[in-house]
Amino acid sequence: MAIHDLAPDARMPPEPPSLLTVVSSLIERLESGSLTAGYQVSIRRGSAQGTVAVVPSPEDSVVPLLVVTLEIMRTPIEARDQFLTRLLELNGSLMGRASFSITPDGVVHLQAGRPIEDLDAGELIDLIVWTSDQADRLDDLLLEEFGREHDI
Repeated sequence: MAIHDLAPDARMPPEPPSLLTVVSSLIERLESGSLTAGYQVSIRRGSAQGTVAVVPSPEDSVVPLLVVTLEIMRTPIEARDQFLTRLLELNGSLMGRASFSITPDGVVHLQAGRPIEDLDAGELIDLIVWTSDQADRLDDLLLEEFGREHDI
């Protein structure tokens, strides 16, 4: 069977829900007290895709973290030192609100998070929308600088 013989839904992974839908659902869960460790949802903002998850904190087993993680690109092997320097420069420009990380298999992410304790709806919206906006902007910038062949 060829890919063009498959139903459209079988050819591509499902599109993540809109950011508005995700944020609305998260606010409802936050306000009802049902936003707990183990929750995860896919998100997309422009060309950036990733997840919003509630994970256990490594420092405090009682208060979990809300973490926004978006894929940026694959690490370029041929210009690794220049690329890592650029990521550190960009980390500085984000003023502590988010930072880049690299997985063991070389995928670069932009990640931001905070404890859910005392998290309010405005902070939740800002965390998700700001981080995803930065990821959408920075993936384009880095792919332009280091080559579109590193796109995910």
